[in-house]
Amino acid sequence: MSQVPPVLIFDVNETLLDLAGLDPLLVEVFGSPPPRGEWFARLLHGSVVANYTNYRPFGGIGVEALLALARRRQIELDLEDARGIVASMLSLPAHPEVPGALKRLAEANFRMATLTNSATEAVTSQMRNAGLDGFFERLISVEEVHLFKPAPEVYRMAAERLDIDIDQGLLIASHDWDVVGARVTGMPGAFLARPGAVWGLPDPEPDLVAPDLEALADLLIG
Repeated sequence: MSQVPPVLIFDVNETLLDLAGLDPLLVEVFGSPPPRGEWFARLLHGSVVANYTNYRPFGGIGVEALLALARRRQIELDLEDARGIVASMLSLPAHPEVPGALKRLAEANFRMATLTNSATEAVTSQMRNAGLDGFFERLISVEEVHLFKPAPEVYRMAAERLDIDIDQGLLIASHDWDVVGARVTGMPGAFLARPGAVWGLPDPEPDLVAPDLEALADLLIG
């Protein structure tokens, strides 16, 4: 990457916010260790299927995935209890280094926005509850096009909303499929290789790879 794009576009769930915040609730239902990874993978699978069948909010697909996981494990889970667990995504904490790193990036005059599979109302609550809402000029949701990432329409829509050419945005995510989805449209990406997040696609890794947002900020500012 010869020049860092001026607009940083952040994925939210797992990238900025720590899904481990759901673990105590998952342990109550499923026992230890909590099946957070399996549930989230089912959620993402369901969102991709929804791109070709019937779009519905990300949180609703999360409830469906949780109920399916309970059935698979022969555990009784009430619909309202499942909804309560998924609703807790609205109160996830930020990863510890995120607020400080965002502050540094803002002081370095980067424009910043989010691009998430979460619904608009949901991401607004997520950023407010995590104390991150003041850093972003826009909270962009796939809800605006009724397609989930990594559909190319999502990244093009984000560039339009931010009034930039597609290559002027940098997609930052802890998911390889998200980074590759952006790359297909001409938007470069940065991969946060957080613990448990590995690059598993045949596509080459992006030029920017860091273990967390603080380290990525060092690369972007430096």
